[in-house]
Amino acid sequence: MITLKYLSAASYMNKQISISILILFIFSFSPSKSQENEKNETIKTPKSFRILGETEGDLDKDEIPEKVIVYDTEKNTDFGTERQIYIYKKNNDRWELWKKSVGAILPSEHGGMMGDPFEGISIERNCIVISHFGGSRQKWNYTHRFRYQNGAFELIGATVNFGSPCDYFFIFDYNLSNGKIHYEKETEDCENESSKIEKEEMIRKFETLPAMNGFYPGNNQLILAKSERTIYY
Repeated sequence: MITLKYLSAASYMNKQISISILILFIFSFSPSKSQENEKNETIKTPKSFRILGETEGDLDKDEIPEKVIVYDTEKNTDFGTERQIYIYKKNNDRWELWKKSVGAILPSEHGGMMGDPFEGISIERNCIVISHFGGSRQKWNYTHRFRYQNGAFELIGATVNFGSPCDYFFIFDYNLSNGKIHYEKETEDCENESSKIEKEEMIRKFETLPAMNGFYPGNNQLILAKSERTIYY
């Protein structure tokens, strides 16, 4: 009788162990919540594209961050490969493509001797900010700011730095929202250790601001009223 009780208890214990092992086996193949969230938040890179840069921040002032990714498309142009900007919004914990832009990021070989001109992308004060750099002896730097308004991302600011040592440098800053333009040029004479500074301000407003989609940095010109200099931004 004692032997039967002992065997019954042992059988019960073996059964419980088997059930525990089965539960552990099932859970080991079930994705955890964190794994599911990670899967939901993953953005699939388009075929043949590669990521050059990305950033997150609130672009439409709804206090929910968007994600912006710059892709190299491997599509050839006259100045290297084309770049595109994809902007994603969250929908039920999943990233969905919201806007797409071609042109605002310069092609891969547009930087001249300096190589790839793309420096970076960020989100500042609800705006997309894009930076480029390039040139040879004369270097140039572009910073463009785009804000979401009127159902699209529009150019609201452009800053250009251009020049070379012992020659001249200028800075051109254009606030397209209010039309204010500031231009400052410094001519440098290294041999005589002297320099001369010129400044100019004016207002030039657009009826419709340039859209980010189709915008080409450095391919937009403006003639200053006083000096009649042509600036490309």
